[in-house]
Amino acid sequence: KNSEAAMQPRPTTIGVPAAGAGVRAEEIDSEDGEEAGVARLLGEYPREVGEAPGPSAVLAAPTPSAERRRRRRPDDAAAAASSPAPAALSETALLDAVFARLLAAAKEEHAAVARERLRDSRAKRNRRETYLVAQTRSKWRTRSRRFLQRRRDLLSTLPPAARYGAIFLQHLLEVDASDALLPEHSRRFEDSFTESVSDQFLLDATRGRYEVEGEVFHFAESAADEPESAFLERLLMALRRLVPAALLPCVSMAMSQSGLAALERASLCAAAVSGGRQDVSYALCEDPEQPGGLLVTMQVHRHGFREYVVDSMAVLVDDDDDDDGPRPCDSATSSVRKAATLCYAAAGVVDVVAFEEVVEIRHRGQLVPMESLCKPILPEASLHRLATTDAKDEEEGMSEGLLGRPLRCVLRCLRRRCPRRGRDGKAAPSTWGPGTPGEGVEDTA
Repeated sequence: KNSEAAMQPRPTTIGVPAAGAGVRAEEIDSEDGEEAGVARLLGEYPREVGEAPGPSAVLAAPTPSAERRRRRRPDDAAAAASSPAPAALSETALLDAVFARLLAAAKEEHAAVARERLRDSRAKRNRRETYLVAQTRSKWRTRSRRFLQRRRDLLSTLPPAARYGAIFLQHLLEVDASDALLPEHSRRFEDSFTESVSDQFLLDATRGRYEVEGEVFHFAESAADEPESAFLERLLMALRRLVPAALLPCVSMAMSQSGLAALERASLCAAAVSGGRQDVSYALCEDPEQPGGLLVTMQVHRHGFREYVVDSMAVLVDDDDDDDGPRPCDSATSSVRKAATLCYAAAGVVDVVAFEEVVEIRHRGQLVPMESLCKPILPEASLHRLATTDAKDEEEGMSEGLLGRPLRCVLRCLRRRCPRRGRDGKAAPSTWGPGTPGEGVEDTA
């Protein structure tokens, strides 16, 4: 599951092979009803947003490079100007954006498996088919729309980015919770449980800060002579007193790295920080507005870091398009905080009732623009980023696929560090050996 979270769900134009991984080619790109919105979004924005039709035929791209060249626009400013204002995003547009990203991520993984660049498993295959098969994708999209209807009054008060994150996270948690009800051969994850408690929760219990009905459990602040086993037993007793047996598997899973992985995947932040501190906390209490219901709050706060890396192909505007390496920042004033509150009903229904993502990264006292740190809600802008970088890849001899970005990063690092080549890529005077610069040495940098 952590590897799934590491694979960022960005739009891609990689075509799906005609066969493989148990999915029929005709099922992958078939669309009907609301699913046509996902197809339009990967090719053009939904009509109800008021956006003029964009490039099409993204879902079934036989030659990725050719398709990207056909979709290329003059510059990023044109792509940004053509995007609808966030306030204008309807529920349908947000659903299209969420499931377009999920479908694109499934296609990227499918292509990587077909090219033997990623080890496959039955759980991964079942997870991909959730989105590659149109009928299954439509079923989950309908369940997400029901969530929007249940919580419309609450979600309408959130900004568009938070609504997008809430829809994304709720879907991931709902898929996770339903997995335990499936036969083993149909499960999408490889989670395990001990007496209905997530094994991942048991591993994470001593690493985070837990609050159960006001009582704090933090192993780092517990008595020095208390062993881990005794601390874990106290935490489990508090958990079992409050959580009904039917909800214990999904609640304990949400209060672990599994829940944080879903939170990370649902966020729009495309910046990965390096160093510093990471504070993880969970809170569990009864829902005052729903008898038998529970509220789970999870939060991750990263601060004190000095560097960060941005996936330049995922963001809309990259202020340093030639540098995919680490970028410096002010450690004292930079932080990234992500938090969400989940509501579990006695019947097992899970709703995301709060979602917050605060990204504040500063460099030399100046706040780095959000457009340079976060993915756009509508993924077509990210497709434009992929298109504009494709020409560079071809000029520099980069191979198509998952290795393109690492190869670009290595090449640019060599360009920056090589003593015989300047920052602009031109040959610089050699400082190796005596005599005239470059004398006796062939400049092949």
